[in-house]
Formats: sequence, C-alpha cells, structure tokens
Amino acid sequence: MTKVMNRKVLYSREEADFLSEREKEWIIHDQQKIDVILGQIDHADSLMEIGCGSGQILKGLVNRIPYIVGVDESADRLRHAAQTCPGAKLIKAKAGELEFKEEFDVVLTSQMLHEIKMFGTKKEMERILFVIWRALKPGGKYLLLDHLDPGKGLVKIKVPDSIEKLLYEFATKFSYRPVYLKKLSKGKYEISKRDLQDFVTKTWSLKSPMETMEMNETHASFSEKEAKRITQNAGFSTKKFITFTNIEGDLKLHNISLEGKTDPWDRKFMLVASKP
Repeated sequence: MTKVMNRKVLYSREEADFLSEREKEWIIHDQQKIDVILGQIDHADSLMEIGCGSGQILKGLVNRIPYIVGVDESADRLRHAAQTCPGAKLIKAKAGELEFKEEFDVVLTSQMLHEIKMFGTKKEMERILFVIWRALKPGGKYLLLDHLDPGKGLVKIKVPDSIEKLLYEFATKFSYRPVYLKKLSKGKYEISKRDLQDFVTKTWSLKSPMETMEMNETHASFSEKEAKRITQNAGFSTKKFITFTNIEGDLKLHNISLEGKTDPWDRKFMLVASKP
C-alpha cells in the first residue's frame, strides 16, 4: 500500500545538500540518461526539464540546446542547479503552476513523475500532463524518463554477509509496501524482483537524511502499459519506449548474484511521446 508523505517542503535543506553530494557520484547513470535523451531530440532549439533537481542532466544538455529551462519546487535544489548548470534558466515553481504555451521543442521529466503517481492525486497527474502538453510546440516531444516496474516475479539471490545485514535492515525500514524476503539457506534468499530493485537502488540512503523519503517510495514505478496509457490519455502519441540501465551493474556493486535461469533486467525507461 502506498504511503502518503505530508510535507510542506519537498526537500529540507539537509536532504537537498546530502542528495546533491550523492548525485556527484552517479556520473555513469547520469551519462546514460543524457545519452538516451540526446539520441531522441534531433535538432531541438529549446528544452524544459520539470523537476530538474541539482541540474545534473541539464549540465549534459546545455551546450547542445540553445535555450534550456530547469524547473523545481525546491529552492535548495535550485541553489545547487545554479552552480551545476549556470547556462540554464532556472524557475522555482510546482509543475502544475507553469503557464508556458507552445514554447518548447522538448519537455523532459526525469524520475519526477513517479513522485506524482505515489504522493499526488489523479487530478494532479492530469494537470501536470496538460501543462507539459500546453508548453510544447506543435510536433514537440515529451520525454518521460522514470523507473521501470520489473513486475511481480520472484528471483533467487546469493549475498555475502555484509549485504545480508543490509538486506534485513532494508526489509525492516522499507515502508512503501511489505518486503517479500524468504531465506533459503546461508546467504541465499528468494525475493521479489520489485523488492530487489528497490534494495539495490536505495541502500545509499540508509542512515542518511534521505532515508525517510526513500523508504516511503518505490523505484519500481511504471509498467510500459501504464506509461503509454497516461500519456495517450493526455493526448500524446507514443513514438518509442526505450529501456536502459541494466540492474546487473547494481547487483555487482552489492556483490549479489542471481541464481537459476533469471536474466538481469533493465530498470529505467524513456517513453518518447509527441504532441500532434
């Protein structure tokens, strides 16, 4: 069951500062996103990212697109974005408050829309997709980049002692949904694919200022069917659905091996949609 976080401010200053420092270590993942984005924007002259955070993605785009706008509701996140990407125009606003009209060739949301899905309402989701639609020029592209739901399947894993302790800590603290974790033998477990994906992508937050936020949300957010449905209902036409960032790298980082015949899967996606 989805947990609701009642927050007046999306990020506290402490959370924003900690997250911005952590993001400096995620260069490889950011570059994967940037490469996928650049492969789909052709010769765009203008781009707006809603939920730009500390500007790590904009930094990789600013020299390729003449007019770049970053939007975020957190003043502290934008403070870091101003340092990371001084070439972008930055706006403090909630997504649903934006009033641009046919101004951009591309609008991007990178790991932002899942926050609306989990902690917002259906009307808020509809409002944000309308804002994106209105901001795009006719023929413009909406790039929805987010976490991919791997589905309900179970997998068997083998973990070292140090990771075993982290696994139990995660299972205890993760409050978005009950974690399915079954011990088979020493260092061997059965776990749901969703829980494994959340575990390997959230261990960094344990015992940090970001722990509460990360333990209240999932990184198994959208299925392909759902992502296509919500954008098509908003009037967009789906052009491509691209998956990337294979979980194999995260498993290796945690010294976790998949047992049996299960193949590692991609954990992120980008849906490319266009405005007629």
